[in-house]
Amino acid sequence: MTRLLGQLPLIDVELDALGRPAALRWDGHREPVEVCNQWRIEEAWWRRPLLRDYFKVAGPSLLALVFRDGVDGTWHLERLYD
Repeated sequence: MTRLLGQLPLIDVELDALGRPAALRWDGHREPVEVCNQWRIEEAWWRRPLLRDYFKVAGPSLLALVFRDGVDGTWHLERLYD
């Protein structure tokens, strides 16, 4: 089962030497993670641009989908997997 988060909460992300998530922070919690998969979405460049780098990450107590907004540089939590 998965929970798609409608508000796409902002999160803080610690990066490894390759620029990939190594730990996530939100709601006062810190979770070390490893990247399972990553991909980029880039579309609608002629309108409001959409550029996102997605990372599926796994930690001791979560499996999640996070992304970095390539337009403003913010990190968001998009989905939690059960």
